[in-house]
Amino acid sequence: MGPSRNRTVDPGARVRHDTGMGRGARRGRGDQVGRHGCGCSLILLVVILVGLVAAAEVGLRWYLSDRAEKEVSAHLDAPVDISFGGGLLLWEVLTTRTAEKVHLTSPGSETVPQLDVTGRSVSLVDGAVHAAGVDGTAVLDEQQLLAAVRQGAPAEHSPVGELAEVRSVRPDAAAGLLRADIGGIAEIGVAPGVTDGQLTLRPEQTALLGFPLPEGLFSGITTVVDSTVASLPRGVAIDGAQVVNSGLEVSLDGRDVVLERN
Repeated sequence: MGPSRNRTVDPGARVRHDTGMGRGARRGRGDQVGRHGCGCSLILLVVILVGLVAAAEVGLRWYLSDRAEKEVSAHLDAPVDISFGGGLLLWEVLTTRTAEKVHLTSPGSETVPQLDVTGRSVSLVDGAVHAAGVDGTAVLDEQQLLAAVRQGAPAEHSPVGELAEVRSVRPDAAAGLLRADIGGIAEIGVAPGVTDGQLTLRPEQTALLGFPLPEGLFSGITTVVDSTVASLPRGVAIDGAQVVNSGLEVSLDGRDVVLERN
Protein backbone atom coordinates (compact mmCIF):
# COMPACT_ATOMS: atom_id res chain seq x y z
CA MET A 1 0.00 0.00 0.00
CA GLY A 2 1.25 3.42 -0.85
CA PRO A 3 1.84 5.99 1.66
CA SER A 4 -1.40 7.61 2.86
CA ARG A 5 -1.92 11.19 2.05
CA ASN A 6 -3.38 13.16 4.85
CA ARG A 7 -5.46 16.06 3.48
CA THR A 8 -5.87 18.90 5.83
CA VAL A 9 -9.35 20.37 5.81
CA ASP A 10 -9.72 23.97 6.72
CA PRO A 11 -12.69 24.11 9.11
CA GLY A 12 -13.17 27.78 8.33
CA ALA A 13 -13.76 27.06 4.65
CA ARG A 14 -16.58 24.66 5.44
CA VAL A 15 -18.07 27.10 7.83
CA ARG A 16 -17.77 29.89 5.33
CA HIS A 17 -19.29 27.72 2.64
CA ASP A 18 -22.16 26.55 4.78
CA THR A 19 -22.84 29.98 6.09
CA GLY A 20 -23.02 31.45 2.58
CA MET A 21 -25.49 28.80 1.43
CA GLY A 22 -27.66 29.39 4.50
CA ARG A 23 -27.85 33.09 3.91
CA GLY A 24 -28.72 32.56 0.23
CA ALA A 25 -31.47 30.11 1.07
CA ARG A 26 -32.95 32.35 3.72
CA ARG A 27 -32.77 35.34 1.37
CA GLY A 28 -34.56 33.36 -1.36
CA ARG A 29 -37.28 32.29 1.00
CA GLY A 30 -37.66 35.88 2.21
CA ASP A 31 -38.01 37.16 -1.36
CA GLN A 32 -40.71 34.60 -2.09
CA VAL A 33 -42.62 35.55 1.05
CA GLY A 34 -42.31 39.23 0.10
CA ARG A 35 -43.60 38.61 -3.40
CA HIS A 36 -46.55 36.60 -2.10
CA GLY A 37 -47.29 39.31 0.45
CA CYS A 38 -47.31 42.05 -2.21
CA GLY A 39 -49.63 39.96 -4.40
CA CYS A 40 -52.11 39.39 -1.57
CA SER A 41 -52.08 43.08 -0.67
CA LEU A 42 -52.78 44.09 -4.26
CA ILE A 43 -55.70 41.67 -4.53
CA LEU A 44 -57.10 42.94 -1.23
CA LEU A 45 -56.81 46.54 -2.43
CA VAL A 46 -58.63 45.73 -5.68
CA VAL A 47 -61.40 43.95 -3.77
CA ILE A 48 -61.83 46.95 -1.46
CA LEU A 49 -61.94 49.38 -4.39
CA VAL A 50 -64.50 47.28 -6.25
CA GLY A 51 -66.61 47.06 -3.10
CA LEU A 52 -66.49 50.83 -2.61
CA VAL A 53 -67.47 51.49 -6.24
CA ALA A 54 -70.33 48.99 -6.02
CA ALA A 55 -71.58 50.55 -2.79
CA ALA A 56 -71.38 54.04 -4.32
CA GLU A 57 -73.26 52.84 -7.42
CA VAL A 58 -76.05 51.29 -5.37
CA GLY A 59 -76.28 54.33 -3.11
CA LEU A 60 -76.39 56.76 -6.02
CA ARG A 61 -79.12 54.79 -7.81
CA TRP A 62 -81.22 54.63 -4.65
CA TYR A 63 -80.77 58.32 -3.84
CA LEU A 64 -81.59 59.58 -7.35
CA SER A 65 -84.53 57.23 -7.89
CA ASP A 66 -85.99 58.05 -4.46
CA ARG A 67 -85.87 61.80 -5.07
CA ALA A 68 -87.21 61.47 -8.61
CA GLU A 69 -90.06 59.18 -7.54
CA LYS A 70 -91.18 61.65 -4.89
CA GLU A 71 -91.16 64.61 -7.27
CA VAL A 72 -92.84 62.84 -10.20
CA SER A 73 -95.44 61.22 -7.93
CA ALA A 74 -96.36 64.68 -6.67
CA HIS A 75 -96.82 65.88 -10.25
CA LEU A 76 -98.89 62.88 -11.34
CA ASP A 77 -100.77 62.20 -8.11
CA ALA A 78 -100.02 58.49 -8.60
CA PRO A 79 -97.25 56.15 -7.44
CA VAL A 80 -94.27 55.73 -9.76
CA ASP A 81 -91.21 53.54 -9.98
CA ILE A 82 -88.01 54.93 -11.51
CA SER A 83 -84.96 52.94 -12.56
CA PHE A 84 -81.81 53.65 -14.53
CA GLY A 85 -80.16 51.94 -17.49
CA GLY A 86 -77.81 49.01 -17.17
CA GLY A 87 -74.63 51.07 -17.55
CA LEU A 88 -72.47 52.32 -14.69
CA LEU A 89 -74.51 55.29 -13.49
CA LEU A 90 -71.71 56.55 -11.24
CA TRP A 91 -69.36 56.84 -14.22
CA GLU A 92 -72.04 58.55 -16.35
CA VAL A 93 -72.73 61.14 -13.68
CA LEU A 94 -69.06 61.81 -12.91
CA THR A 95 -67.97 62.13 -16.54
CA THR A 96 -70.99 63.69 -18.28
CA ARG A 97 -73.35 64.62 -15.39
CA THR A 98 -76.00 62.79 -17.40
CA ALA A 99 -77.95 59.55 -16.98
CA GLU A 100 -78.16 57.94 -20.39
CA LYS A 101 -81.46 56.16 -19.69
CA VAL A 102 -84.19 56.68 -17.09
CA HIS A 103 -87.23 54.38 -17.04
CA LEU A 104 -90.49 55.41 -15.37
CA THR A 105 -93.48 53.16 -14.76
CA SER A 106 -96.72 53.75 -12.89
CA PRO A 107 -99.75 51.54 -12.22
CA GLY A 108 -101.80 54.72 -12.46
CA SER A 109 -104.99 55.32 -10.51
CA GLU A 110 -108.65 55.87 -11.21
CA THR A 111 -107.77 59.22 -12.76
CA VAL A 112 -104.24 58.54 -14.04
CA PRO A 113 -103.38 56.08 -16.85
CA GLN A 114 -100.80 53.35 -16.48
CA LEU A 115 -97.48 54.78 -17.65
CA ASP A 116 -94.37 53.28 -19.22
CA VAL A 117 -92.00 56.08 -20.21
CA THR A 118 -88.28 56.19 -21.01
CA GLY A 119 -86.16 59.32 -20.90
CA ARG A 120 -82.77 59.52 -22.64
CA SER A 121 -79.77 61.71 -21.83
CA VAL A 122 -81.32 63.02 -18.63
CA SER A 123 -79.50 65.74 -16.69
CA LEU A 124 -80.09 68.36 -14.02
CA VAL A 125 -79.63 71.92 -15.31
CA ASP A 126 -80.39 75.07 -13.31
CA GLY A 127 -82.63 73.21 -10.89
CA ALA A 128 -84.70 71.53 -13.63
CA VAL A 129 -84.53 68.01 -15.06
CA HIS A 130 -83.79 67.97 -18.78
CA ALA A 131 -84.15 65.01 -21.17
CA ALA A 132 -82.94 65.04 -24.75
CA GLY A 133 -85.77 62.67 -25.68
CA VAL A 134 -88.76 60.92 -24.12
CA ASP A 135 -91.00 58.18 -25.49
CA GLY A 136 -93.52 55.80 -23.98
CA THR A 137 -97.17 54.92 -23.55
CA ALA A 138 -100.14 55.72 -21.34
CA VAL A 139 -102.79 52.99 -21.09
CA LEU A 140 -106.33 53.18 -19.73
CA ASP A 141 -107.83 49.77 -18.94
CA GLU A 142 -111.55 48.96 -18.88
CA GLN A 143 -112.10 50.10 -15.30
CA GLN A 144 -110.18 53.34 -15.85
CA LEU A 145 -112.05 54.02 -19.10
CA LEU A 146 -115.42 53.60 -17.42
CA ALA A 147 -114.38 55.72 -14.44
CA ALA A 148 -113.19 58.45 -16.81
CA VAL A 149 -116.44 58.41 -18.81
CA ARG A 150 -118.51 58.69 -15.63
CA GLN A 151 -116.31 61.52 -14.44
CA GLY A 152 -117.46 63.50 -17.48
CA ALA A 153 -121.14 62.51 -16.88
CA PRO A 154 -122.65 64.30 -19.95
CA ALA A 155 -125.70 61.99 -19.83
CA GLU A 156 -127.02 63.97 -16.86
CA HIS A 157 -127.90 66.79 -19.25
CA SER A 158 -129.24 64.59 -22.04
CA PRO A 159 -132.93 64.44 -23.09
CA VAL A 160 -132.65 60.64 -23.05
CA GLY A 161 -131.34 60.71 -19.49
CA GLU A 162 -130.22 57.37 -18.13
CA LEU A 163 -130.67 55.75 -21.54
CA ALA A 164 -127.47 57.51 -22.60
CA GLU A 165 -125.52 56.35 -19.56
CA VAL A 166 -122.32 54.48 -20.43
CA ARG A 167 -122.44 51.27 -18.41
CA SER A 168 -119.22 49.67 -19.62
CA VAL A 169 -116.34 50.22 -22.02
CA ARG A 170 -114.34 47.35 -23.45
CA PRO A 171 -111.51 47.24 -25.98
CA ASP A 172 -111.95 45.58 -29.37
CA ALA A 173 -108.35 45.55 -30.60
CA ALA A 174 -109.17 43.61 -33.77
CA ALA A 175 -111.58 46.32 -34.92
CA GLY A 176 -109.51 49.15 -33.45
CA LEU A 177 -112.51 50.37 -31.47
CA LEU A 178 -113.69 50.88 -27.92
CA ARG A 179 -117.09 49.24 -27.45
CA ALA A 180 -119.35 51.25 -25.16
CA ASP A 181 -122.56 49.84 -23.66
CA ILE A 182 -125.07 52.68 -23.77
CA GLY A 183 -127.93 52.32 -21.30
CA GLY A 184 -127.90 48.54 -21.61
CA ILE A 185 -129.80 48.74 -24.90
CA ALA A 186 -127.12 49.46 -27.47
CA GLU A 187 -123.38 49.15 -28.01
CA ILE A 188 -121.52 51.67 -30.08
CA GLY A 189 -117.98 51.69 -31.35
CA VAL A 190 -115.66 54.57 -30.60
CA ALA A 191 -112.56 55.20 -32.73
CA PRO A 192 -109.56 56.91 -31.09
CA GLY A 193 -107.35 59.33 -32.96
CA VAL A 194 -105.04 62.31 -32.54
CA THR A 195 -105.60 65.79 -33.95
CA ASP A 196 -103.06 68.58 -33.37
CA GLY A 197 -101.55 66.67 -30.47
CA GLN A 198 -104.93 66.11 -28.79
CA LEU A 199 -106.70 62.78 -28.25
CA THR A 200 -110.01 62.47 -30.11
CA LEU A 201 -112.74 59.84 -29.70
CA ARG A 202 -115.23 59.54 -32.56
CA PRO A 203 -118.44 57.49 -32.00
CA GLU A 204 -119.61 55.42 -34.96
CA GLN A 205 -123.16 56.57 -34.35
CA THR A 206 -124.47 59.78 -32.88
CA ALA A 207 -128.09 58.87 -32.06
CA LEU A 208 -129.93 56.40 -29.83
CA LEU A 209 -133.62 55.55 -30.37
CA GLY A 210 -133.88 58.57 -32.61
CA PHE A 211 -132.44 60.92 -30.01
CA PRO A 212 -128.99 62.45 -30.44
CA LEU A 213 -126.36 61.21 -28.04
CA PRO A 214 -125.08 63.91 -25.71
CA GLU A 215 -122.09 65.83 -26.96
CA GLY A 216 -118.87 64.95 -25.21
CA LEU A 217 -120.19 61.56 -24.14
CA PHE A 218 -116.57 60.35 -23.87
CA SER A 219 -115.04 63.68 -22.91
CA GLY A 220 -114.07 62.27 -19.53
CA ILE A 221 -111.55 59.97 -21.23
CA THR A 222 -109.90 62.79 -23.17
CA THR A 223 -109.87 64.93 -20.02
CA VAL A 224 -108.01 62.24 -18.05
CA VAL A 225 -105.45 61.76 -20.82
CA ASP A 226 -104.93 65.50 -21.33
CA SER A 227 -104.55 66.03 -17.59
CA THR A 228 -101.94 63.26 -17.36
CA VAL A 229 -99.94 64.63 -20.28
CA ALA A 230 -100.05 68.10 -18.70
CA SER A 231 -98.58 66.56 -15.51
CA LEU A 232 -95.68 65.05 -17.41
CA PRO A 233 -92.50 67.05 -18.12
CA ARG A 234 -92.97 70.02 -20.45
CA GLY A 235 -92.40 68.96 -24.03
CA VAL A 236 -94.11 65.56 -23.86
CA ALA A 237 -97.04 65.32 -26.29
CA ILE A 238 -99.50 62.76 -27.63
CA ASP A 239 -98.08 61.10 -30.72
CA GLY A 240 -100.74 58.46 -31.45
CA ALA A 241 -103.60 56.39 -30.06
CA GLN A 242 -104.79 52.85 -30.61
CA VAL A 243 -106.96 50.20 -29.02
CA VAL A 244 -105.01 47.25 -27.62
CA ASN A 245 -106.13 44.17 -25.74
CA SER A 246 -105.56 45.87 -22.40
CA GLY A 247 -107.46 49.05 -23.26
CA LEU A 248 -106.75 52.40 -24.88
CA GLU A 249 -103.04 53.01 -25.51
CA VAL A 250 -101.78 56.53 -26.10
CA SER A 251 -98.26 56.98 -27.50
CA LEU A 252 -96.15 59.73 -25.96
CA ASP A 253 -93.16 61.49 -27.46
CA GLY A 254 -91.04 64.53 -26.70
CA ARG A 255 -87.76 66.27 -27.47
CA ASP A 256 -85.86 68.68 -25.21
CA VAL A 257 -88.18 67.82 -22.34
CA VAL A 258 -88.06 69.80 -19.08
CA LEU A 259 -89.42 68.86 -15.65
CA GLU A 260 -89.48 71.81 -13.29
CA ARG A 261 -88.64 70.80 -9.72
CA ASN A 262 -91.02 71.63 -6.87
